[in-house]
Amino acid sequence: MAFQTTAPVLQNRQIGPDSYALEMDCPPIAGAAKAGQFVMVRVSPKGHPLLRRPFSIAESYSPASPNPENRGHLLILYKKVGKGTELMTHWEEGVEVDLIGPLGRGYTLPPSPSPGPIVLLGGGVGVASLYALWSRLKDRNVSILVGAKTKDHILWPFHDPSIKEALRIATEDGSLGWKGTVLDLFLTFVRENRKERPLHIYACGPMGMLKGLSDLTRSESMVVEASLEARMGCGLGACWGCVVKTTDPVMPYHRVCKEGPVFDLKKIVWEE
Repeated sequence: MAFQTTAPVLQNRQIGPDSYALEMDCPPIAGAAKAGQFVMVRVSPKGHPLLRRPFSIAESYSPASPNPENRGHLLILYKKVGKGTELMTHWEEGVEVDLIGPLGRGYTLPPSPSPGPIVLLGGGVGVASLYALWSRLKDRNVSILVGAKTKDHILWPFHDPSIKEALRIATEDGSLGWKGTVLDLFLTFVRENRKERPLHIYACGPMGMLKGLSDLTRSESMVVEASLEARMGCGLGACWGCVVKTTDPVMPYHRVCKEGPVFDLKKIVWEE
């Protein structure tokens, strides 16, 4: 069930070059959200920009959370890339944000116990939905592979010390962790774990990264789910403005906002 509601800003802090973490008090959406779902945010009460903006839910806490400090809290990560997100950077504590969510299809959790290691693979602000997933899987055999251009562009939140044991980082300039792309790091990880190959992979990031992952895993017996990024008009499936081509013979074009944003990566048809 999705809700339209307003939520006061609790914190809006810069966490990297042009990247921000926005925390809001939003019990209805936080209590219903699943890893991989998203919210549609009205960025301007004055009507310009007109369309809402989609953001993956990075963290959500039930109103019944045992920790009273975070009950009903909702966190999204965003990058300043245009007029709408530039307006968001000026939101201060107490500003009321108009939201619709949680929306879309989230990740499918692997069976417990999992027959093999679980890999979360992310790039850029795509790590947001993976952070929500990790919070539900952190007691299991999970490895997190995160990539960015430089160390300053790594957006993974580090406030939970247990993340460090699972986290491996790749930067294209070698300023932090492995030098290369996150796909290079993934190949190295697979070679190092030949006796216990990952059977469940969850990914989110730029479309080029996801296509590369699709090429690397298509012939493997791995379950690969990915959250796709797309421009959205409504976020509710009505406008059909965010379709991707799939192998579905009945309905080959699926809406990222409705049938996704999480898809079986092996069913995506990549245009040449």
